[in-house]
Amino acid sequence: MSMKLYLAGPDVFAPDAAARFEAMRAACRANGFEPLTPVDTALPEGVQGVALARFIKDANVALIRRCDAVVANIAPFRGPNMDPGTAWEIGYAEALGKPVVLWSETPVLLAERTPGDGRLDAQGWMIENFGLAENLMIAINSHGVAPDFATALARLHGLTGN
Repeated sequence: MSMKLYLAGPDVFAPDAAARFEAMRAACRANGFEPLTPVDTALPEGVQGVALARFIKDANVALIRRCDAVVANIAPFRGPNMDPGTAWEIGYAEALGKPVVLWSETPVLLAERTPGDGRLDAQGWMIENFGLAENLMIAINSHGVAPDFATALARLHGLTGN
């Protein structure tokens, strides 16, 4: 039985989301993993607004509970930081004791991409500067942040022995 991976990240919002997920699914299968993605669940017809949002959250929570590990894209999304929904999914998976492997194709560190003078942001708040790709609560893990999806899958192989 292959290990089930939940693929988290802002890729669901990309104009080429279907192609992105198809490529990631293919890479997972080629590496012996079974992919579970946020776009796998069919959305109910006629449901909108808060009810649809609740359905999507519940469906993604169910996928995270079913998976054996999470591979999360933490690339900056709509600003210097990662997608907050992905951050929540990472925390939830970690709370369940599931391995989480992070990746980002953005090589610029969080402090360098946060607008400000390097010490304070535009509103005068301190810029977190630990030489990490993302907020320390996300980026501090035993697996680091892989530079791409393929490397993240390779790291997962190293963790699982698959």
